[in-house]
Amino acid sequence: MQPTPPLQSSPALAIVLILSAGIILAGMDATAKYLSLELPILIIIWGRYFFHTVITFFIYAGRTRSLSFLRARRPGLQLIRASALFGATSSMYVAITHMQLGDASAIQFLAPVLVTALSGLVLGEHVGPRRWTAVVFGFIGVLIVARPGSGVLGWWAILPLMTAAMLAVYMLMTRIIRDKDGAATTTFYSTAVGAFVLSAVVPFFWQSLSPGQWSLMLIMGSAGAMGHFMLVRAFFTAEASMLAPFTYSQVVASIIWGLLIFADVPSVWTICGALVVSGSGLYVWYREASLRRATS
Repeated sequence: MQPTPPLQSSPALAIVLILSAGIILAGMDATAKYLSLELPILIIIWGRYFFHTVITFFIYAGRTRSLSFLRARRPGLQLIRASALFGATSSMYVAITHMQLGDASAIQFLAPVLVTALSGLVLGEHVGPRRWTAVVFGFIGVLIVARPGSGVLGWWAILPLMTAAMLAVYMLMTRIIRDKDGAATTTFYSTAVGAFVLSAVVPFFWQSLSPGQWSLMLIMGSAGAMGHFMLVRAFFTAEASMLAPFTYSQVVASIIWGLLIFADVPSVWTICGALVVSGSGLYVWYREASLRRATS
């Protein structure tokens, strides 16, 4: 199978995809936290990966009427990327059983800073001072939300920090793989590896589920499939360092989901941090639009 050619550069579309993915994936995490009140975390992670993989398989099999998307040209790179996502998901899901959703999400968003720092070295992208400034301010907003030293950052905070490192690898690998495998292949293998491993392990920890719990697992898997499809498309159409500030939107979405589902009322610090995060992303969007107008 020939890899899908890179899509025409479209920063505005990529940004919309990133913002939408942030809302959807934050909702997925909120669903996982809700299920963790009743189910072991291993079953929840299995449900998220299993349904995500099954949905993705049938969508692409139906669209292409073939199984050609299963043939990865660079299986080693796909394995690294999938393993990074599996590690990030596992760390985050364990963390949110012990922390508020917004706090854990804020801490894990060291990832965009790592992506921007490494994109020049690993991907050869030009990272100018304005992008650096936007990402730094976005991270300052995250720190305002998390408030180190306030009691939020305990030993459990190591887990979302681990999530950040693995998410950075996942994002960079998404960018690297785009010229080697098509979007369908990359999207499918994002969770197929984790689903296979977990399906072999979860029977030893299984407990019966209610119809409502099965429904939430299906919703969680569907949200994961949709969110990661958007992420792959976004990174196929714009530079990773340009998209990095907009991934902070998931922090804001997590705070909102936490308020709606768990009645976690955001503090003044949380609101101020969210405004800084949003402002950094809007600045990059304005800058990119100005550059495109000047070029044309």
